[in-house]
Amino acid sequence: MNEEQEKKPDLMKIQEEETPSTVSNSTMLRKRMLLIMGIVLGIILLLIIILFVVQLFTKGSYSYEKIEATMKDAAKEYYQVKKDLLPKEEGGKDSVSASVLSEEEYMKPLNEYVKEGVSCTGEVSVEKVSGNYVYTSYLDCGEAYQTKELYRAIIEQGVVTTGYGLYQLGNEYVYRGEIVNNYLTFAGVLWRIVKVNANNQVLLILSDQEDYMPSLEWDNRYNEAEKSKSGINTYHVSRIKEALDVYYKEKTDDTVSFSASDREKLAKFNLCVAPRSENYAINNNEAECRVVEENQVIGLLTVSDYLNASTDINCNMTTDKSCQNYNYLKMKESFWLATPDELNTKDVYFVSSSGYIRSQEASYSNSIRPVVLLNKTVMIASGDGTEENPFTLK
Repeated sequence: MNEEQEKKPDLMKIQEEETPSTVSNSTMLRKRMLLIMGIVLGIILLLIIILFVVQLFTKGSYSYEKIEATMKDAAKEYYQVKKDLLPKEEGGKDSVSASVLSEEEYMKPLNEYVKEGVSCTGEVSVEKVSGNYVYTSYLDCGEAYQTKELYRAIIEQGVVTTGYGLYQLGNEYVYRGEIVNNYLTFAGVLWRIVKVNANNQVLLILSDQEDYMPSLEWDNRYNEAEKSKSGINTYHVSRIKEALDVYYKEKTDDTVSFSASDREKLAKFNLCVAPRSENYAINNNEAECRVVEENQVIGLLTVSDYLNASTDINCNMTTDKSCQNYNYLKMKESFWLATPDELNTKDVYFVSSSGYIRSQEASYSNSIRPVVLLNKTVMIASGDGTEENPFTLK
């Protein structure tokens, strides 16, 4: 063996010497990684346990809306057991306090849900509406929070006697003027609040910003008295009533869609559909309500309600052109009213695109701006009624 061969390293020997060390380092690295992962997972698990315990024992972890929802769920369970207490008649009501729900262990006492120093009382009412039971939670925490009905929030805006705003006309609160804060979001679209009636129910009309309702003939039947297909101005048998009934029940591309939750918020009402003359000047729905279409869930505005929205002192009689002035109900398109013309059996009043009321044959086409009535137990969630921040409902 020469000198060069003697100096050449033995590769096999080196590999045999390095292999145990490499394996040892790799094993140690894996063990360290597993240890670190175990520590991290342990810390995460500990944090989850701590948060759970804090939420379990810390008072005031519920929002007021969550407390209202908890009360409602508890009441539903309560009445499932005590079904004999549920109202039997349409419009019947019953209620149960939060303290009773707590005593009978359907929920914890209210003081365990609210922040330290806040004292609350509450109850849940149940009302039979259209054959269904509607549950409404009322929570009173003094200055901290209070469940508020929509009608109460509207009235608390303040009543005015001049200018634009909310007026008290008889036993109703009516919005009047050109610029009023009466916007409300309902059924996914924008509405205008017309008034709060004597029963604290809120009348809405679809906003002119929405294009969900098409133009339609008020009626297109053959009129025997007129010897023409000019339509018959009796709402009960009109095409427009048929169309509104269908729109309420079925969703199409050009109509508003009412969910089950939306329908629970609606009250049935008697739609005033009697005819009035062009020279009639008493605008309290006295003339229109001589004939009513009972138990409606959707309808059209009356002449009186349109005229009352104007603050022009010259707006008195049915077809006064000054009624277009200072009137938020003036819309960009002409739209039908529910009121027939007393002059004959074929003409019906509508609001022209200029904003004053005219009369024409029922067989003509105009836009439909439906009205609905919210029941008095509907609660406000947020908003101030402005166009930028409309009222929203719970």
